[in-house]
Amino acid sequence: MLATLSRRVRACLLGPALACCIGLAVSAAHAQPAAPLDHAYQSELRAENEALQTRIKQLSPAMQTLNTRISAALRANDPQEAQRVAEEMAKQDPRNADVRLFLGKLQAQQGKLPAAQDLFDEAIKLNPDHKWAYVNKAGAQAQRGDLPNALATTQALTSRFPDWSIGYNLQASLLDGMDREDEALAAYQKAVRAKPASALILTNQGNLLRRLGRQADARRSYEDALRIQPGYPLAESALADLRK
Repeated sequence: MLATLSRRVRACLLGPALACCIGLAVSAAHAQPAAPLDHAYQSELRAENEALQTRIKQLSPAMQTLNTRISAALRANDPQEAQRVAEEMAKQDPRNADVRLFLGKLQAQQGKLPAAQDLFDEAIKLNPDHKWAYVNKAGAQAQRGDLPNALATTQALTSRFPDWSIGYNLQASLLDGMDREDEALAAYQKAVRAKPASALILTNQGNLLRRLGRQADARRSYEDALRIQPGYPLAESALADLRK
């Protein structure tokens, strides 16, 4: 079931295209694949990256210098050095949620999921409005097989941000992976009503409807996805398969 779950939530577990970065403009080598992401997700990630860069500019000169060293370490494919420098940043500014989130992502990339989760928790405590910290925490929990608590994390996210479609999409994907299809559909419907409107979310909803044998509803969901984003490849492919 975990393999199935990982496929269903893969697109939802991405943090901002700063996939690993508070060196905070992520280098291309460290960016996560964008293929599954639609315009809505890409726009949300860009917005977070821009907000992050604004926060970096507000750091002290010493912290900005350390951040520049992190960027250089990432470009050199040296995550150990990036971690060492980020740990120094955390000592200098222990209340910086972005640094904690970055360190958590580094730990997750190394497969150290309990440590990653602790750092994501610290980031959330420091900044309860950091949407992507919840997303990353839920991802770490799901990868550990702790689906009930991953779901609880998404519920905290959607409770704090009830109009954010991406939170409901993650919640729906987890419910689907737990074989709670009716609840997953309800979460998808909330996602569809929320913002931003997303072709990916409608495609995910269509995929679940199709698995449940609701072919006509699945077709409508794929068609709605293509109205939001004409040419979206995942929706086009799913619709073509449905017509076979």
